[in-house]
Amino acid sequence: MKSYKDQIKDTFKQTKEVSCPAFGGNKIYFNAKGINHLLYKGSRSRRDNKRIETNIRLLPRAIKVLQAMPYFQEESNYKKENVSYKFWAFEAVINDRRIKVVIRQVGNGQKHFWSVIPAWRKDRFGIINARKKNLEE
Repeated sequence: MKSYKDQIKDTFKQTKEVSCPAFGGNKIYFNAKGINHLLYKGSRSRRDNKRIETNIRLLPRAIKVLQAMPYFQEESNYKKENVSYKFWAFEAVINDRRIKVVIRQVGNGQKHFWSVIPAWRKDRFGIINARKKNLEE
């Protein structure tokens, strides 16, 4: 059985980059920074296996979101030690699952895939992975 890292690498090698309509067709790159973020937390401690498995399962959906979404829903940035970091987040429903895809840019570098997570919602009945409308619709 392939390691988690190898599974993610395979997907990244197949994809390498996607044109994203939200950025005027500019490319989003799939590189080692994204692989590391899917496997490790900021403190370099490994994410739990369930979270990594979820990341792997959601990756193909994240690619679809980036190829299809004409706009992003969130934008944020911060500066640390004179380096600026920009983030954009996309939320969409793919195959009846709401996901959030995060893109990052360091300084004036290339935009790259950073993360994919289930976009959970909380209502009066508890936490749900809400379905609104599929991206294809």
